[in-house]
This record gives sequence, C-alpha cells and structure tokens, in this order.
Amino acid sequence: MDIESFAGQWIADWNSHDIERVLDHYTDDAEFRSPNAVKMVGQGVIRGRAALKDYWGPALQKRPELRFYLKQAFIGYRTISIHYGDELGRDVVETLVLNDSGKATFGCGCYA
Repeated sequence: MDIESFAGQWIADWNSHDIERVLDHYTDDAEFRSPNAVKMVGQGVIRGRAALKDYWGPALQKRPELRFYLKQAFIGYRTISIHYGDELGRDVVETLVLNDSGKATFGCGCYA
C-alpha cells in the first residue's frame, strides 16, 4: 500500500465535504469509535455505514469550513494511522484497520 496516496486521498475526500466519498473508505459493517460521538449521539461507538452517514453527514454540514491537513501517515499490518491537523488547530490521529480490499472495517479517532 502506498500510505501517502491513501492518506492523501482520505484527507482530500474529507475536505470535499462529500459524505459518499468519505464513506467509500469504509465497509458496510465498519465500526468507528470516537469521544466526539459520545458528545453527539450519546455513545462512543458507531456501527455500520448507514450509522456513519447519519453521524458524519450532519457534522460536515455543521462545519462548512472543515479542512484537514496531513501531517504524517504510519503503516502497520493492514492498518494505517493518519496524523492530521484541522482548521481549528487541533491534532488528530485516526487509525483504520483495513480488509484485503483496502476498506476500513474499524476506525478510531484520538484527539490531542
């Protein structure tokens, strides 16, 4: 896997604000964990693409200035961690566990 290409495309898809482009990185049964989810939906785990769309879609609408900036990407065995900054100056690391097709089956966001 070319981690710079993968991470660059992932960042570009988020920056497009196109929820379908974002979701294209995830399997239908993907699970995502985030402390932000606790604040927004009352639980820290979002399961399935439909639920991810319901979670991230409104979040993208609430933050029209959302912009991610790639800082560094790290590769593991069928895993990638993407370290990025956002337009608010925050640092974030998202780790994705990938299937054989390069789609995320699991992801988690960690915030500085």
